[in-house]
Amino acid sequence: MPTLVVAQHTDPLRYWQGGNYELNLSYSALRDRAWNEVLAAIWNHPLISGPFAQRYSPSGGVNLPIGVQVPPPTATVIQHGHLRLGDQVVGCDIQATRSLFECVSLFVPVGMFAGMEGGLHVRRRHPELNSLDALFHEIALHAYDVVPFDIAVIGYERGCQLLTELSTDGEARHSLLIGGNFMARGELLRQIEPDLSDYQQPRPDLYWLPPR
Repeated sequence: MPTLVVAQHTDPLRYWQGGNYELNLSYSALRDRAWNEVLAAIWNHPLISGPFAQRYSPSGGVNLPIGVQVPPPTATVIQHGHLRLGDQVVGCDIQATRSLFECVSLFVPVGMFAGMEGGLHVRRRHPELNSLDALFHEIALHAYDVVPFDIAVIGYERGCQLLTELSTDGEARHSLLIGGNFMARGELLRQIEPDLSDYQQPRPDLYWLPPR
């Protein structure tokens, strides 16, 4: 199985190009205390470091740690960090969105990895992304055990998903189900997917559909 290799760019900006491989955790509603708990759980994960004042670049440089910021109502906050993959370190951003929907997103730009370009089929072209899938899966469960999400979606530029919208948007629902690589609470998932026989169950009432 091929493994992810960190790129060696002469221009630090290139690490942050090509689009993002993402973990998106969507919630029905979060109060201030829950927001603090969710963000603390993610930033305190043993393989995530930050937040930092500037974006991390594998090419070097010292970065100043700063405090975790919780977005006020109707706002979005993006903070910078880095993520450990085995013996390698890549930059990441964590975005907290508190608006018409509530979502926490972990972004790793594909420019971090050697020989990788973004696109709809990037995961099929690069099976080595399985290791990032596994890490995102672990982080999602770590967050779920603190404050349960409605749905967690992993993949390239997949965005935040709302189960209430998926129940009425057939195209979005088909795209989600055909791609897999998501977890959802059973009581909500049954609104869009009556047959859960293909799903695994990593937690009581939490269902996981592997990538397809």
